[in-house]
Amino acid sequence: MNKNGAVKIILIILIMSALLTSCTEEEYRASKLYRSLTSYEQVGETVTLKNKKYNRVYLTEEAQLDMSKVEIYNADFDQAVVVKDSSSLAILNSQILSKNTAITSVGEETIINAISSEMASYGLFVLDISDKALFTGSNLKITNLSENGSGINVRSEASMVINNSNVSVKGVGVETDAIVSINNSEITSSSLKFYEGASVTLTDSRFYTDHGLLLVDNPTENKIHVSLNLEKVKLNTTYGAALSMIDAKASVKISESTIGQNSKNVMSLSNSEGTLTLCNTSIEGNINTDETSSLNILLKQESVLIGQINNENKYNTVTIQIEEASVWELTQDSYVRGIILKDKTLNGIKSNGHTIYYDTKCATNTWLNGNTIYLEDGGKITPDN
Repeated sequence: MNKNGAVKIILIILIMSALLTSCTEEEYRASKLYRSLTSYEQVGETVTLKNKKYNRVYLTEEAQLDMSKVEIYNADFDQAVVVKDSSSLAILNSQILSKNTAITSVGEETIINAISSEMASYGLFVLDISDKALFTGSNLKITNLSENGSGINVRSEASMVINNSNVSVKGVGVETDAIVSINNSEITSSSLKFYEGASVTLTDSRFYTDHGLLLVDNPTENKIHVSLNLEKVKLNTTYGAALSMIDAKASVKISESTIGQNSKNVMSLSNSEGTLTLCNTSIEGNINTDETSSLNILLKQESVLIGQINNENKYNTVTIQIEEASVWELTQDSYVRGIILKDKTLNGIKSNGHTIYYDTKCATNTWLNGNTIYLEDGGKITPDN
């Protein structure tokens, strides 16, 4: 958003807020601002709009609308733009501001394509895409101006692809149980929340979060798995773990990425089953699970994990597989269920004098024969008795 655009949005917000808080609904409807805006509704047909101003756009029954340089300032409806019933909307060089949701898209074969546009809300979401609808966007500025409002909600078998965009919110940046792809973009938010059923790909992007990426149970759908793929991503987390699994089954693959967290926790599992694959990635931080969780870690393609596993709770719930040219470097004693090493010379473990405790009942540890293995740098691998 350029400086003039930002100032314009702020002025509109101030005017709308003042009107909404200082007058009755009848007085607002009689105001100059309200009279200058009209509601646009389209049933079916194919229409092109340019250089128009509205307080709402509503498409239904296979309507097709192309709009460019359109301004929508909504202080009167729950949604500024509604697209449903197999309708399609193309948005170019436009501005949408809503007191609640900027854009709502519902239904199979309902499609929105937005390019070089700004969307802002000070309600629950900026974008709400659901029920098999499709949203694609490029060069977007997505902002929620409320203290706890979220950015993007994609649910119920909907799909979203966003490129070269910026999302800035105080609440959840992206919340989904559907298909989401984000490329070459930047998101600043409290967290990103992926429910079971989600298939999420994050590529060449930057994420600045308070609480990291949350992979959680789906409270509304009977889904059982989250798939998360991070490639060439920078993720910064202020509090807690960068990745958290809560009451979920999930697989996470991280390639050529940078993970930073002030608490030095990479991943935390609570009542969850997960897999974590690192490819050509170096991560520093700890991994912790509770006793009702299980986690399989695979280090491959010269990946490095620097940290401890379950040092604090001493649960044997994690299996780690270290392929040739990859390394696990310990910062404290660690507790694992199983260890799989492709390189039997043990070069894949740098203990720094710390101990790895393993579960003798785990079949992957048969190569250890229940013995204690002493490592060259002063550490050891020993049964957890």
